Amino acid sequence: MAYREAIDAISLDMWPAYINACQANVPGADEKMVFDRFHIMRHAIEAVDKVRKQEHKALLKAGDDTLARSKYCG
Repeated sequence: MAYREAIDAISLDMWPAYINACQANVPGADEKMVFDRFHIMRHAIEAVDKVRKQEHKALLKAGDDTLARSKYCG
């Protein structure tokens, strides 16, 4: 077995160049890639904020300011 086939997991960030390099050089890379927590959380936070903004805009049109000043706790 070649050393690249013996790789069980690949820890990397979500930079496309890293992903492409892994896919091009490690057999079965898609099932072996493990992305770092920082990048996963960044994407999750951005998604939640996008939905919050959409909901806030829709609520404001209905005269509801429930989500005003809700981005940060405090």
